[in-house]
Amino acid sequence: MKKVLFALVPLALTLTLALGACGKPAAGNGPGGSSSTASGGGCTTSQTITLTVDNFASNCYTVTANQAVTFDDPSSTGGVHIICTGQDAKCDAQAGAPSDLSAPGFQIQPGQTHQVTFATPGTYKIACTVHPAMNMTLTVK
Repeated sequence: MKKVLFALVPLALTLTLALGACGKPAAGNGPGGSSSTASGGGCTTSQTITLTVDNFASNCYTVTANQAVTFDDPSSTGGVHIICTGQDAKCDAQAGAPSDLSAPGFQIQPGQTHQVTFATPGTYKIACTVHPAMNMTLTVK
C-alpha cells in the first residue's frame, strides 16, 4: 500500500503542475501575428500589437520600419480605445510617428484592427486616452 502511495504522489504533483500551465497564453501573443520575446530586452517582437480590455497585451514591442503594424482589438477580449503617441492618457506629438497617431489619435473597438506604418526608426511612446494606465513603448528598427 505504501509503495502505491509513494508512486501516486509524484504523479499527482506532476499532473497538477502540467495542468496549471495550460490555457495561459504568453503576453504579447495575439491573433494574426507571430511574436517572440527578445533576449535581454524583454520586448515582444511582432508587427501585431494586441489590445486587451484596458491595456496593451505587452508594454514593450519591437517592429520593423516600413512594414505595416497592426493594432488588433480582439472581439472577445478587447475594449474601446483611442490610441495616440503620448503617455498617461495624453497625446504628445512625436517626430517621425505616423499621422494616425497624432492627436486625437484613432479609435478602435473590439473586433477591429487598424494598420499604420512607421517609416522612421526610433522609440515611440504610445498611449490610450480612454485608459490612463495604458502605455507602451514601441521600438522601430
